[in-house]
Amino acid sequence: MRDHELYATILGVQAPWTVARVEVDVAGGAVHVWLQRTEGAPAACPECRTTSPISDHREREWRHLDTCQLQTRLHARVPRVECPSHGVVPTTVPWATPGSKFPVLFERLAIDWRRDTAVSAVARQLKLGWDAVWGIERRAVARGRERRGTLKLRYVGVDEKAFQRRHDYVTVVSDLEGTRVRFVADDRKRESLEAFWALGLTATQRAEIEAIAMDMGEPYVQATRAPRSPMPTRRSCSTASTAPSISTRASIAYAAPSTGS
Repeated sequence: MRDHELYATILGVQAPWTVARVEVDVAGGAVHVWLQRTEGAPAACPECRTTSPISDHREREWRHLDTCQLQTRLHARVPRVECPSHGVVPTTVPWATPGSKFPVLFERLAIDWRRDTAVSAVARQLKLGWDAVWGIERRAVARGRERRGTLKLRYVGVDEKAFQRRHDYVTVVSDLEGTRVRFVADDRKRESLEAFWALGLTATQRAEIEAIAMDMGEPYVQATRAPRSPMPTRRSCSTASTAPSISTRASIAYAAPSTGS
């Protein structure tokens, strides 16, 4: 198998993209893979998916998973299309999400490691800066919040969690049926929980809630009785602790990107 075919296979490159060339730079510690788009292949606006004429191209580079001890660097000229509705916009590529300098598989690895360790450890092992790791994390959280809109929530747990020698608090909202954390906010104020009822759920999801088990502190009660909460038509019960046992670093629910992104 030639190097072109090898990398096309392991990278999952499909039409209209192909592997144009591969160069190994041992001294620089990297394998460079150039991807090429078939001339004349139709391109669509990423906003409305309308097939549009190509305006120009932009050189892009992505850091992929390592090839043995060498970093893998992808290079491609990504077309920009001139959409009648959205103007000149860059098209998407099948191996990475918009705005990311890392392919889907690389971000999946970083997210898996981030579940179990600190940002500094992930950055050190992957030879990245903190900002790069935080960027991967922010995109993962955004994907999770977007996909969360399709999930049903029937039994909700609301509780406060203390950390840093019990001087600081966070509000934790949990899906008691799915045993997962759905929302974390600073402090234990009314505003901390109101943000979840108003922004973290759709009107349909609020209507589907059947019971709320929560700390009956006055700020939480006020938040749950607010107009855009499920309380006006639901019963609640109090309990000493409703949130699943979690550590501070595991308090955010991540969603890995799908390979079809």
